[in-house]
Amino acid sequence: MPSLPSRRAVLRGVGAVAGGMLLSSRADAITSASSVLALPDYATASWVKKENLHPGDGAWLHGHLAGDGTLDGYANVTSAALGETVHFFVSTTSPTIVAKVYRMGYYQGLGARRVATRTGIKGSLHPTPAPDQYGTVDCHWPVTFSLDIDATFPPGQYLVRLENTRNQYRFIPFMVRDDDSIATFVYMSSVTTWQAYNTWGGFSLYRETSGPNGTITTNANRAVRVSFNRPYSVQFANGAADFIGNEFPLLFLAERLGLDMTYWTDIDLDRRGNRLSRHKALLSLGHDEYYSPAMRNAVTSAVKRGLNVAFFGANFIYRKVRFETGANGVDRLMINYRSTADPISATNPSLATVNWSQYPSDLPESTFSGSIYGGADGAGSLVVADSASWLWRGAGLRDGSVLPAALGGEFNHFNPQVQNPANVQIFGHSPVGGGVGDITYVAEKSQGGVFCSGTGYWIYRLSNAPKMNGGWVPRAVPGVTAPITTATKNILALFAHGPAGNIMPSVANTARFY
Repeated sequence: MPSLPSRRAVLRGVGAVAGGMLLSSRADAITSASSVLALPDYATASWVKKENLHPGDGAWLHGHLAGDGTLDGYANVTSAALGETVHFFVSTTSPTIVAKVYRMGYYQGLGARRVATRTGIKGSLHPTPAPDQYGTVDCHWPVTFSLDIDATFPPGQYLVRLENTRNQYRFIPFMVRDDDSIATFVYMSSVTTWQAYNTWGGFSLYRETSGPNGTITTNANRAVRVSFNRPYSVQFANGAADFIGNEFPLLFLAERLGLDMTYWTDIDLDRRGNRLSRHKALLSLGHDEYYSPAMRNAVTSAVKRGLNVAFFGANFIYRKVRFETGANGVDRLMINYRSTADPISATNPSLATVNWSQYPSDLPESTFSGSIYGGADGAGSLVVADSASWLWRGAGLRDGSVLPAALGGEFNHFNPQVQNPANVQIFGHSPVGGGVGDITYVAEKSQGGVFCSGTGYWIYRLSNAPKMNGGWVPRAVPGVTAPITTATKNILALFAHGPAGNIMPSVANTARFY
């Protein structure tokens, strides 16, 4: 993996429980779930399968990286719908550039299909703006080129590969969404967290920043407001941000299976969260940390109505943010003070950008998930628990089975001292550097299920792409990738069929561990 800019950006049920432990209604639910999990297609869509039959292009990951200041670019939106236009802003020392537009997926194991190419684009060099009083680096560059999103751009995750005359390249990510979709799954990219860790221009929401020649230095002060109107740093996966390490392996698997998916960024969750009711499951990817009140409310209320949610990463819904309008429209500036020093505290304390678990919010993520943030030192081996459960079905594991080095990055765990829902079930209980990491699941009757992997490495360990550049996309890990993939398929199979609380209610077992 290429180096990323911060300690966290680097990160990458009960079918066989003894009958005497179950009420008859739960036994019926589990019998029903067994047949659900046997379905081979996990709720698939013909268009996704057909799309991935197009020839792939593995060249998207080959070439030389362009350093910050030589080839930088960003888009005016994080996502666009059919009929909209995406504008791209590029600063380069090259007289001309080429833009190759890739839709990301499976594509015979090559990971991408080139859907468009723009050649002969005139290059211009633009200044890096000085940060303002909030640490905000907000570019106001002129438009370099644009793409009209028509039927040749199917919904999905896209990377624009910019190339200069020296065969160096840089990525700009964006999403194409279908606002009329009623797909089973919502695949949601965590662009708010990407931007929080983005060090381009010298400031992020952390103290780490990009220094000369790609080094990481430390600021005395961090930004409290960051802008989407700037490129992602070269240290951040060459402009692709957290997509390749923390999100792509799940997308690769999902499109190989042909899942019935629609594609959002978490900015879309903020704007269109009421549309979650059209879908059966939300897939939160590897690092989903930064949430506005509208984002959190959309998720928690949808779970109560029956939406299933899989948090495949750790440290989810941890920082509270709000958005402001900036250049290129609404939601282009993101604010996070992490304290009541936020000026809005005086007039509307409910919007103060503290951590969600802190006053005046007092809403830890455990209140609806049973899982709470534990720390950043989450490296360790996964120790399997409740191996007869639906999650581990077909994985060939026993209680106490150890998956070496399966865990890493940040971790979550069950904490009996904080507010939790009833009937939290633990599927993995593992010693990690900072304590104990837990895989948790909760699903109450008529409500959606909430799965939490408890680790920043779940998606990273899914990576299994031998045809791609191994320096970017890791190979499978023997004894780890296969069972993690099996468990992921079981999650997708269960969550594709409506409220998991009606199909596979959770069975409390936390007393065995705490």
